Amino acid sequence: MKKKILSVLLAGALLGSMSVAGMVAVSAAEDATSADSGLAPGSYSNHPNYKPNPALVETKHLLFAMPGAWMNETWEKDPNGGSAGLYWWVGYDHCGNQGWPNAWPGYKADKVTEEGVDNMWSMDVPTYGNGEEGDATQIIWNNNIDGGTIKDDDVKNPFYKAAQQTKDSACQYYSRNDQNDNYEDLFRYIYVNALDKAGVEGVKAVDLKSADFWETLNKLAAEKLGNKWEDLKADEKKFQIDLILDEEELDFSEFGSYAGNFYNEDLVGDEIYPKEASNGDCIAFHFDNMIYVVDMDPEHITVSPLSGKPGFGGDWYFYYGAGEYGTWPTKELNKANGGVSGNVMSDEYRH
Repeated sequence: MKKKILSVLLAGALLGSMSVAGMVAVSAAEDATSADSGLAPGSYSNHPNYKPNPALVETKHLLFAMPGAWMNETWEKDPNGGSAGLYWWVGYDHCGNQGWPNAWPGYKADKVTEEGVDNMWSMDVPTYGNGEEGDATQIIWNNNIDGGTIKDDDVKNPFYKAAQQTKDSACQYYSRNDQNDNYEDLFRYIYVNALDKAGVEGVKAVDLKSADFWETLNKLAAEKLGNKWEDLKADEKKFQIDLILDEEELDFSEFGSYAGNFYNEDLVGDEIYPKEASNGDCIAFHFDNMIYVVDMDPEHITVSPLSGKPGFGGDWYFYYGAGEYGTWPTKELNKANGGVSGNVMSDEYRH
């Protein structure tokens, strides 16, 4: 599978800082809540589950682990049934285009029925299957309560404190250029294997933890291409490895059920620039059947300047079943390579 980014501007936006995007999105979503609803601050959401038309749009199946603290007393009393919610404001069937009096907190998520796991929800979210207008690229998970934006006390508005949400989160893909600390080792591992298969000598001997890892790989790739390192411009030196990798060199079979999540991403479409004049290709993976886990560390919370409500950070993880997740596509690889691991049935996530 190969997905096209249709402009340099869009590519730059997707690879930008997620922390800055998060601050904007928490504000934007809450601003939409107060401006569009015409309702009293705070209420239970009666929005439906998202049921996409398979004839119009393809989807990714996204999972979400609800923190136990989000399933609070107010949430439990929801007459519509306590649930998770998911909000997106661009892309096919986005929440602001549904004709609801208030778009926030988005669609009601589906409860995941898995033995021993009682705090997981899911949503099938639009992808590029319907063309460039179809992809929901940024999302906000929440506990499906509209808390309003007016900071009344709990007696006047019990929904304010009860409502919880994440910051704006990427839901399209991660690539090497995202510089996500959780996945740096995985991407290094992938590139070493791919370049070795493509016949680049010496890559297997490169230490995955070395500070000059990417420069070393680019030097080896330049030799394979017959390019003299000292003659290359600074920007050209950064993309020698990507110029070698084509679809036929990529083998993700060892990643088990997640093998199909990985692909080569065109950073600039071939119809705009030839490959040699662009950033080349970049290995990436999308989040189909992956789980979003909220980071409960107070230091990673961004407070909205509009309402004072916290927006929690988090990340996408490969889900192994039975509540277990990690930063490598299989449980075995995660253990062998010292990946981040956890269980959504830990104390923070139990209700």
